Amino acid sequence: MPHVADYEWMSAKMTMNITAPGAEFNHVSGSLRMRRDSTVWISATAFMGMESLRMVATPDSVVMVNRMNQTYLAEPYAKLAETLQVPSFKEIQALLLGDGSNDQVTLHWGPYRVNIHYSDIHWDEPTQFPIKINKNYQRIKP
Repeated sequence: MPHVADYEWMSAKMTMNITAPGAEFNHVSGSLRMRRDSTVWISATAFMGMESLRMVATPDSVVMVNRMNQTYLAEPYAKLAETLQVPSFKEIQALLLGDGSNDQVTLHWGPYRVNIHYSDIHWDEPTQFPIKINKNYQRIKP
């Protein structure tokens, strides 16, 4: 991924292996879309190709929809970062891209580990960041 240093837009397909306390999820597929210093959009697909999770993060807010549990989270980024002790928005974007030397990234956050393999990477092609919350979904708090 040699374009990391000077990108404005980035999109890619990804395969993730996720390790969490008491659980392991292998070969979770998804998509990542980013606009530098502006937006991170992630869609994760699980069971039989159905989208299970969609998230949009900006420096100001985070919205995450869990389609499997029919819940959503909508919080200011600063509150979520403080509550869950996540890095700054810029650091999150940098972590997702890694050092640019290859198409694999490993993220660590407390007891969680995510190995990401990117494919079909596109640079500097403007994209959209759609997210829709079903009116019947229940809002959750971090």
